[in-house]
Order: sequence, then C-alpha cells, then structure tokens
Amino acid sequence: MEDRLDTLLKQADELRAGIKQMQDESKMMGYNAVGIRQSADTIAKCLKKVGNNKIAALANRDKRKVYDEMEKAVEELMEFIK
Repeated sequence: MEDRLDTLLKQADELRAGIKQMQDESKMMGYNAVGIRQSADTIAKCLKKVGNNKIAALANRDKRKVYDEMEKAVEELMEFIK
C-alpha cells in the first residue's frame, strides 16, 4: 500500500511539473504572437511608405531610414520564430 502511495505522489509531482512547463510555454507563445504581430505591422507600414505611388517619392535618405526600420523589424520577426 505504501509503495502505491509513493508511486502516486511521484506521478502527481511529474504531472504538476508538466502542467507548469505547458503554462510557461503558453506564455511564451502569447508573447511571441504579440511580437510577430508588431513586426508585421512595422514591415507593412514601411512597405506602404516606399511603395505608395500617390505620395511624392521619398528622398534617398528617407528611404534608407525606412529600409533600416524594416530590416530591424524583419530581424525581430526572425528572433520570434526561432
């Protein structure tokens, strides 16, 4: 009887540890989803700035700034999906 109780306690501890791990992974997935969404929004905003024919052409200096911002957003996006 005592062996069964010990086994049951060990299994309960393993279950608790598994649930905790799932909780931690779930939090990270939520954090990553927010980061991915923000990076995608930044990339979309940059593409609209550069590709919008309705506005005056951006100066080369401004294009570099937009491309730098977009490149940073892509790098952040890649970090989230690793």
